Amino acid sequence: MGDFRSNPRHLYNAIDIYTTSTYVYKMNESGKRGALECGLDILEVLAQSNIGLGVSDVATQLSMDKGNTHRVLKTLVHRGYVEQNGATKRYRSSAKLVSVTGSVLRRLDVRAAAEEACEELVELTGESVHVSQVTASGPVYVLQRKAPFRVSVDTEIGSRPPMHATATGKAVLAHVTAAERKSLLAMPLESFTIRTLTNLDDLERELELTESRGYAIDDEEYSAGVRCVAAPVFGIDGTIVGCIGVSSPIHRMDISRVPVLADQVVTAAHRMTNMLGGPLERPTQDAAVPAGSERTPAQ
Repeated sequence: MGDFRSNPRHLYNAIDIYTTSTYVYKMNESGKRGALECGLDILEVLAQSNIGLGVSDVATQLSMDKGNTHRVLKTLVHRGYVEQNGATKRYRSSAKLVSVTGSVLRRLDVRAAAEEACEELVELTGESVHVSQVTASGPVYVLQRKAPFRVSVDTEIGSRPPMHATATGKAVLAHVTAAERKSLLAMPLESFTIRTLTNLDDLERELELTESRGYAIDDEEYSAGVRCVAAPVFGIDGTIVGCIGVSSPIHRMDISRVPVLADQVVTAAHRMTNMLGGPLERPTQDAAVPAGSERTPAQ
């Protein structure tokens, strides 16, 4: 779980998974937060801070009463989820929170459903395999498996992929509503390489193709020299709950290999969907390499 310790943002993402999959009290009729909601809000704020926050800082950021903020912080310290620096009096998230979120990650349905599919996909492809869990704020990587004795592409557990520039992100965008898509996209679209799609119309066309063929391609759009194929995983209600994908240096994933890998990835995604009780109807598969007026992957 070292990734969470080294990057507080990854810890915040894990908390997002935790709160998304846990019952959270809503505001009562008077509009005031309940104690549980206050505690969760405080944990999320602290998880984003590298140096810790004082009581006044927390209260100001959350528009909370300072006295109530202090009481909730004392409870969180008592339970071991928050630590206070004796010299600066600042509060920060503790290692116990890392442990709890790590346990949640290990027991997530999507992650559990992915274990065997990942192992099989690594054996079939000889490439790095990654799995993401969809949260209200977008997908978060929760699992990675690498082929032994081979240089591979690394994915940080707990990190979020750029939605428009990764196969995982595009696989999710292609299977959510227009309103959800708008909320998940950070505008303007950032350029990571010369192949990143930064025009919204171009991205929309790519998402239509992604939905029709059943998988998404990252053709050196996030990292130069790296290709990725990812397919969506659906839950029992038919909504997208995650993705599974394969990443590889382009010298091992050339254009001719993309359709083969895509079929293997889609099969793995269907296996996960089946375990989760989701629908298995397979979209019509177009050619992996767009032709004619469609964008042509780099050679």
